[in-house]
Amino acid sequence: MAVKFYSHELKLFIVSVLSFLTIHYSTTFYITFPYIHNLPYREVIDVIVNLVVYSFVLSLLTYKLFRGNELGKYYIIWFWSIFLNYYFFGVSLYFPFHLGIFTGVTSALLYSIPPSLTMSAVRIKNKAFTGSLPTHQLWAGTVMFASLFLLSLYTGIIINTFIYGALAGLLLSFIAVGTRQTMINLSLIPLFIIAFYYSGDSIYHVTPLTLLLVFGSSLLIFWVSMKPALMVNRFTGEVTPLGVVSSISLSLFFPILVLALWFVTRIVTVAFKHSDYISPLTLSTIPIIFLPTVISSTVTDYFRGKELNKITRYYGGEAGTGIIGGVGLADGLWLDLVGVLTYYLTVLKFGFIDGTILYAVIIVPAIAILLRFA
Repeated sequence: MAVKFYSHELKLFIVSVLSFLTIHYSTTFYITFPYIHNLPYREVIDVIVNLVVYSFVLSLLTYKLFRGNELGKYYIIWFWSIFLNYYFFGVSLYFPFHLGIFTGVTSALLYSIPPSLTMSAVRIKNKAFTGSLPTHQLWAGTVMFASLFLLSLYTGIIINTFIYGALAGLLLSFIAVGTRQTMINLSLIPLFIIAFYYSGDSIYHVTPLTLLLVFGSSLLIFWVSMKPALMVNRFTGEVTPLGVVSSISLSLFFPILVLALWFVTRIVTVAFKHSDYISPLTLSTIPIIFLPTVISSTVTDYFRGKELNKITRYYGGEAGTGIIGGVGLADGLWLDLVGVLTYYLTVLKFGFIDGTILYAVIIVPAIAILLRFA
């Protein structure tokens, strides 16, 4: 049995934990500067200076821990440190504006800039490290997860099972096991557990044909959307497999597409007086979508990976090891589940019609705008 260990990502995670603890205990060693008359936003300046000092010390302590200089990832590290402390542990940095539930995320977006720049400046002589998870992919995961957490807090719908499962998945995601041809990232274990939990008893509230319809439509959508990708050097002809890719739009619009097919099929069966075959689309039957989402995306990822190996060998390249799932919970399999859960919370709070409109008109565009900053 082969084992792959994501050492670089684990080291970044260790820095993330240290930065989180730094923010969490910042009140213990907070540096207060002498009062300067007529200095505007003195408290904000104090916070920024403290963050710069924290980041500088942390950068020196971990300088030899990992290679490279990845400004974007340092920003994400400090964002999560401030975000999690604010919303889940009640530790907040001074912020001059009260924006309701968005105060914490806004302060995290802004206050993450100085310490990330400091950390990058300390490592300015280091070359960029290219052998790890792309920053834009990690930022996509950050936006999707943060949006889900904010929605949960806003609606008051508790998602502790997902949070604990995601935490377990994050820790397990640094290891993949399998053969030299195919490996499975261990984060898939809690991924499937979460899907089983949220589908729950809804499987008994739908007909077998409804279940087959949801599975079939999910598999069809993923098969059309997920594609094998490779890079060909035009000068040397060298072929490099990149993996199975899909658009982030798939993760956002997937639940709407599946439920739209379900809704149309239900209307057709009712029109032809065969309504008993397809169950109605209600808040009690919608959760059935979770399990088909995870199973279909995983199956598609596996077979598209096999297809990628065939294409690579056809062009004279060497087929790599196919890994189902990815490190850091930023792969498409996890983001597809996050998208479904985000939509589910929306319709659970606002109703099927209003929730769908709110999700498509406000939540999806907001996420799309934040993704532009990658």
